[in-house]
Amino acid sequence: MDLYNLPNVTEPHPPAALALQGVSPVLSYLAVAFSVASFIWWCIQDYRFFKSLGPGGPSYDIFGWFKVHILVRPFTLAARDTTWTGDYPDHGAHKDIMALPDRKGRRPVILGIAPQRQFSQCPEREMNAHILALFSSFVLSNPNLLQQRISVVEKHNYALFVHPSILAEPANIPEIATVANGELGHIHGDSSLHLYFSPADAKVLVERGWAQRHRCARTQPWWFGGLKNMWGIGDTFLIVYAPRNSEELEVLGLLIKASIMFMTGDRDVVKP
Repeated sequence: MDLYNLPNVTEPHPPAALALQGVSPVLSYLAVAFSVASFIWWCIQDYRFFKSLGPGGPSYDIFGWFKVHILVRPFTLAARDTTWTGDYPDHGAHKDIMALPDRKGRRPVILGIAPQRQFSQCPEREMNAHILALFSSFVLSNPNLLQQRISVVEKHNYALFVHPSILAEPANIPEIATVANGELGHIHGDSSLHLYFSPADAKVLVERGWAQRHRCARTQPWWFGGLKNMWGIGDTFLIVYAPRNSEELEVLGLLIKASIMFMTGDRDVVKP
């Protein structure tokens, strides 16, 4: 080492260098503080939105919000992708479904992951009674196929279930019927419904504007193992828009029949 070329430790640093040394940590602290504050603000607003959806499947508190909006959300469909049908087959839909016209008007506003709710084009409250009467009529007309009770998924509303005698023969029904504990669908307070359909029926219903996918109704990508039925929800679980009039209520009857046929292994269904 050349002792004569050692730096002069007593030589003062330039003022600009001293200023930068002090500013850099301050900027870092400010950036971290801003990020934390932004995340807290987002959590508060997102929790308020979750509460605005009303009670549903998850617990109606901060724990339910954390489970759905923090843990589950990364594995769900983006809201813009709930009308995507690229993974459904082009052929094989039931004749009644193929004969359906396009739904009139634009799609209603659907928000939320779980619960998922309809926020526009909602009918009068009396429509709920009509739909529940339709549920009961299907059960009375098909007592060996169906039961009606409180939803396992929704926990606050009535649902239709595949009869236990049919569930006892899993080889004759789709896998999702067992995964869903026999629940083929349920009603919401806004008169929309969640129902399972065959993949071919689901494609037609989404493309003709009668329904869209639940945010969890997807197969995970290959890099996540291609998992199906994650969170206990199959990829043909659709939210069916609330019927706005008697004609659309009649269409809903056809949709419920198609759902029953799919979940019971294409057994004959009597439409009331």
